[in-house]
Formats: sequence, structure tokens, C-alpha cells
Amino acid sequence: MTLDLIALNPAQRDAVTTTEGPLLVLAGAGSGKTRVLTYRVANLVGDRGVPPHRILAITFTNKAAGEMRERLAKLVGPTSRAMWVMTFHAFCVRMLRREAELMGYTSSFSIYDEDDRKRMLASVIASMDIDAKRFPVSTFVSRISSAKNELVSPEVYAATAATPPAKLTAKVFPVYQQRLLEADAM
Repeated sequence: MTLDLIALNPAQRDAVTTTEGPLLVLAGAGSGKTRVLTYRVANLVGDRGVPPHRILAITFTNKAAGEMRERLAKLVGPTSRAMWVMTFHAFCVRMLRREAELMGYTSSFSIYDEDDRKRMLASVIASMDIDAKRFPVSTFVSRISSAKNELVSPEVYAATAATPPAKLTAKVFPVYQQRLLEADAM
């Protein structure tokens, strides 16, 4: 299949046909970014022989991902279904589901939102007889979230906890993690 690039302007054509190394496409709204990305993928699959299952196209919104999937289906046909065209969050969830058992979860784990997380932490705090008025849930949410964002495990957090609030969080953190595991929730 040879892709017809006549509908593209010179800058778009250049982006579509540049296939070696990374490529950054900077353009304003309505300038054809989605067209460039879909044509580039179609070029890689149709003209360069890249297997469709080796394609990962990430976008920010579900709407944009759906539009990309539709356009790719028109350009390359049913083989587009083998491509990973999705949002960043959908990609992360798919990878987590594939590898969940390595972390002690099932592939059908739940994803907790902010309210779920606060409820779980409130339950943990209550079970540990911690005064929620003196040490509100938000304190633990913030500290544990920061630790997780920095890839700090409960064990490492405990080893480095220096202040009384941090030491208390070091006691709550592993219990919270265990409860999440038992609930099959991330």
C-alpha cells in the first residue's frame, strides 16, 4: 500500500515520512496534528512494514484517541485493531492489568479515586486508634501520595521518617498498602 500524501502540506509530509528516530510535532489547534500522526502510523505500517501490534500511539483525551482509531481504520483497514491507540491513562491501566499478578493483584483490580482512598485511610486510622482530629486523613493522604510519587516504599519511608508526623505515617503506610492489596485495589 502506498499512502497518498497529496492532501498534506510540505511540513506535514516531512513529519509523516520522517521515520528514523523521535519526532516532535508542535502545532496549534486545528492545524492537522492528528492527520500527521495517523498518516505517519499508516506510513510506518503500510509502506515501511512495521507490524501493527508494534504501534503505540498515545494522546491525551478519549475523544482524540477515538478519532485516531477511526482515521487509522480508514487508512489501513482492520489491521488498525492490533495497534495500541489510546490515552496515557488507558495505556498505564492496560500495562498494570497485564502485570498485576507480579504485584500481588488480580488483573481485575479496582482503581480507587480520591474519595475511595480517603475512606480507606480513614478506616486504617480508626483501626489503629489514631486521633483523626489531631491527625486528619489529609495529612496521611498527602504524605503517602508524595512517597508513592517518588517511588518510596513503606519500608524505605519508615527508615527515613524523622518527624513525629512522618513516624506516624510510617506506621499507617504499610497497613494502608496491605488493605489496598486485600481489596484488590490500586
